Amino acid sequence: MSPLRTAAAAGSDSTLPHTLSLVSPTSPREGDRLTFRWSTDAPHPKNWIGIYDGDRRPGVGSSLVWEYVTTASGEITLDTTGLGEGTYTAYLLATDGYDILTRTEPFTIALRPPVTPPHCVVDSFTTGEYAAGSRVSVVLGPLWIRPQGNASGAPSFRRLAGDSWLGVSSDGTISGTAPALPTARPARITIGVKDSAGGTDTVTVQVPVRTPAARTRLTVASLNLWEAGRNTADSHEKLLRLVLGQRLDAVALQETGGTAAEPLARALGWHFYDSPAGVGLISRFPLAGTTAPLTDLPAVAATLRLPGDRTVRLWAAQLDEAAYGPYALRDGRTAAEVEAAEVNSVRYRQAGALLAAMKSDLAASRTTPVVLAAGLASPSHLDRPARRGRTAVVRWPVTVALGRAGLTDAFRDENPNAARQPGTTWSPVRPDEPRDRIDQVQYAGPLRVEGAYTLCTGWPRPVPDAAGNGWPSDHAAPAVTFSLR
Repeated sequence: MSPLRTAAAAGSDSTLPHTLSLVSPTSPREGDRLTFRWSTDAPHPKNWIGIYDGDRRPGVGSSLVWEYVTTASGEITLDTTGLGEGTYTAYLLATDGYDILTRTEPFTIALRPPVTPPHCVVDSFTTGEYAAGSRVSVVLGPLWIRPQGNASGAPSFRRLAGDSWLGVSSDGTISGTAPALPTARPARITIGVKDSAGGTDTVTVQVPVRTPAARTRLTVASLNLWEAGRNTADSHEKLLRLVLGQRLDAVALQETGGTAAEPLARALGWHFYDSPAGVGLISRFPLAGTTAPLTDLPAVAATLRLPGDRTVRLWAAQLDEAAYGPYALRDGRTAAEVEAAEVNSVRYRQAGALLAAMKSDLAASRTTPVVLAAGLASPSHLDRPARRGRTAVVRWPVTVALGRAGLTDAFRDENPNAARQPGTTWSPVRPDEPRDRIDQVQYAGPLRVEGAYTLCTGWPRPVPDAAGNGWPSDHAAPAVTFSLR
């Protein structure tokens, strides 16, 4: 509460020989107590320091926090724990009035993030399928998240309930032998977790057991990490939640920064391949026969070794984004002009180099299926049906070339009506951008599409307010579930 003074007393704003500065903390947050240093050649028992919000000056309403300063110089700590997020100024004021001796530069009190206790990334998830009679091993330890500053110690895991053949060790390793005669529903185990930093949680894990006659399934997604996760808070945890929650088996990654695939895969207990080109792969299945990117082609490949000695060749790629074709359409260029520009683009040359690199894999796709999960930086020629008098129909050269090489667009094959099911991936956080499906999963060989869809969880806020989004990218992610014929 501020002492009673009259606004009429407010006067000069002289600064010398008086000083006032914020000493600590230099970057205050909500709940901090602030320390100020002052000096004056006119000390008085009723001089005082007051804090005002925004551009409000002394004499206009009451100060938010105040204290007398009776000496010529010194330091004082004010109880500012009640001040919220915002901009403030502290004033040194004379003799119980509003004459300004000096003031601080405006300073900002930032929002203090809530304290997050240790916790598991998800409350429940389903593992990949295990063959009947096989040994099950699922590691939970890397999925336990500890708040910053509590890195010491370790969580302890214990079994609470579930199918009798599943157990868990104290370090979080689920183990057991899958029954020879599996049931229709997945096995289940519920585990309690207690952390030395004080957190407790429970997690339920479902373990599906596949009969020998069941078809092998594979869910593949393409995901742009948006500058290796630097644009969203806690992106590592959000990516883990996405992979586990959506039951993905393999993910083609773009914008990895050359290193993002490894920590993600290790936390999941998966396999990975990353590259300096910024594209990589993570997979619950072992990877073999990796193909490194060429100098001018940001693409990698590996062979997924699936159960039952089945294999799938998986490619990840990210084509050049310069001279994005829909911008030219928006600016009034004709379809013919846009197509000509695309044919002369770096993107189209990269698509040709990609197909040349995939040539032998595509030739062998009748025995080893091929999947391409990529950021194409181009819409699809299958997504703009002719609407007379309303829109230009562009036969986008990149996707035309992929189709001619024998690849099938999984999403459009499963969802042929582009008007009803656009499958837009660009961009859930940039509402002013053209709306297009520039991220795709394509395939060749004996694969059956059981589901093709676009992932974007929650309701992401647009940039520049996207850091807190649960969705960790500026692209939506195409995902496809295949079964092997």
